[in-house]
Amino acid sequence: MEKKEIGIDSPVAVAGVTLIPIAQVWLNCQHGNGGFSFWGTKQPIGIVAILPSAKKAFRITGEEVSLDQFLQEVPSLKEMLEKF
Repeated sequence: MEKKEIGIDSPVAVAGVTLIPIAQVWLNCQHGNGGFSFWGTKQPIGIVAILPSAKKAFRITGEEVSLDQFLQEVPSLKEMLEKF
């Protein structure tokens, strides 16, 4: 069994700027040779910066992307952004 999911982590507020990390989680489970194996990874893919004057989104490479792009990938982000 394999499962991949993109989600948000807990926001962090620093000096009037709120950062929302976005990460991909990959989990895998296999059965074989009389046992089970479980493993997974969590990899950052981007961040949303909420500034007093704007909301901006960036890939982990530093490339600025549209906020709508992350909203399509991570529907739960919309609810988080409504708090700010």
